Amino acid sequence: MKRIESFDEYRALVDVVRMHDYRYFGLNNPTISDEEYDAMYFALQEYEEQHADEILPDSPTQQCYSENGNGKRTVARRTACLSMKKLHDAKSVVKYLRAQQRAANIGSMGTEVAVEWKFDGETVSLVYRQGVLAEATYGHGKELFGNDCLEHIKYVQGVPSEVSAWSQYDRVEVRGEVIISFEEFAHYDKAGKSPRSTSNGIMAKKVAVTDECKRLEFHPFRLIMDGVTRHIPAMHALERNGFKTSGFVSVLNLEKPDAELEQDIENIVCAAEVEREKLPYPTDGLVFKFDNYDYYDRIGQTDHDAKYNCAFKFRPVFKAVTTYRGHHTTTGEKTGKVTYVADFDEVEMNGHRFAHANCGSEKTFNQKALVPGCKIEVSLHGDVIVCVDGKVEDEPIIEDEPTIEEEPIIEEEPNVIEQDINQGQVPEAELEPIPQPKPKRKRNYPQVGEPTLREEREDNTAREDKGMGVKTVLAGVLAVLMTMTTGVVMLALAGAAVLFMPMLGGMRE
Repeated sequence: MKRIESFDEYRALVDVVRMHDYRYFGLNNPTISDEEYDAMYFALQEYEEQHADEILPDSPTQQCYSENGNGKRTVARRTACLSMKKLHDAKSVVKYLRAQQRAANIGSMGTEVAVEWKFDGETVSLVYRQGVLAEATYGHGKELFGNDCLEHIKYVQGVPSEVSAWSQYDRVEVRGEVIISFEEFAHYDKAGKSPRSTSNGIMAKKVAVTDECKRLEFHPFRLIMDGVTRHIPAMHALERNGFKTSGFVSVLNLEKPDAELEQDIENIVCAAEVEREKLPYPTDGLVFKFDNYDYYDRIGQTDHDAKYNCAFKFRPVFKAVTTYRGHHTTTGEKTGKVTYVADFDEVEMNGHRFAHANCGSEKTFNQKALVPGCKIEVSLHGDVIVCVDGKVEDEPIIEDEPTIEEEPIIEEEPNVIEQDINQGQVPEAELEPIPQPKPKRKRNYPQVGEPTLREEREDNTAREDKGMGVKTVLAGVLAVLMTMTTGVVMLALAGAAVLFMPMLGGMRE
């Protein structure tokens, strides 16, 4: 093999050798002889010895495979898989995009920014060599390696094992998000706390579980291959080759002034916050990404973020119920477009008061079927945009059911019929009340230092005995006093008799 003369030749040869490594070790189907392979390998070694500063991390001559702490194999990557800047308002997004323009000396003329969904899952990088899936790694960060998940990704939906249109390319990389739909998450008995943690957990398993991996889906967000320079056409190409992209929300034109861009972003975010409730996948925001791939290297990156894109994180949505009073229309000065505006009783959301909401065109407004006086639900998106979600259906009126008096249960007794016949002679016996079970006595267990039940009983008995003794003594004393009184009276009477008896005798004589 001839000597490598440039870095481009070196990079191309790295891809060729990696592809043959996969065919030999992964597929057990080599397509070249050992002598041809050795010649290419030695050419790589010779170039790397002379250009140590240009060595690619995924070169076959480097240590491309190792074991991480979980026992999973790590695979070297050509470029890092970085995160992105998180922003929370339209003004910050415009400021960030303008900063990247100035830093990379990018003009506004013809510069577009693609807006797409930010799905919440596990970031995965796929590498196709001559149209055959050869590598799959997950995880992001500044390190030039990722965790091997090739056996897992083979069973994930939306990942073709072979792309015939790429057969002439030595290396094609597709980056995307592995996610689980809300439906699969609800029916998965081993699901985690959230869809994101569930998809991450399935991909992180050391051994791939086929049935679990089949529940996942792959949605690409970046295509890296020779000749591809625009993001939107790249996503369309992936769709034609069997991939399922996240779908575009909108496109921004940076030729507009900042104020118009901010308003466009607010409108996009408002519509997306309403539309996200209909999506079958978990999403936590929008991604704003420069469409031209040629800008990416010029814009650069940090240790944590790729600066050619940023993420708008969805804000909390405030809701309220109010009464609809009618509507009015507005007409655009430039476009002449008629917009219907709903009027309702003033409500307060997030510290602000609102009494009107834009309902769009006449067709959209009529679909809501609003009637003056009906209850409606309104929501606040992005702190400034109010939407009418629809009517609040009245709760069904439940009519009072007739009360059915329960007949008393009469126990059968002998001679009941005779009692009914002779009702005029024998009064009807009153029904005895149904005996109610006695409530269980609550047991009050003595606390430390309190007398027990037995001690209380003994104390009460002693008190009773003492009382009886006192009563007995008092009774004896009273009996003695009564006896003595009776004796005294009798003696007095006897004395009186002795005294008056002679007197009575003299009177008789």
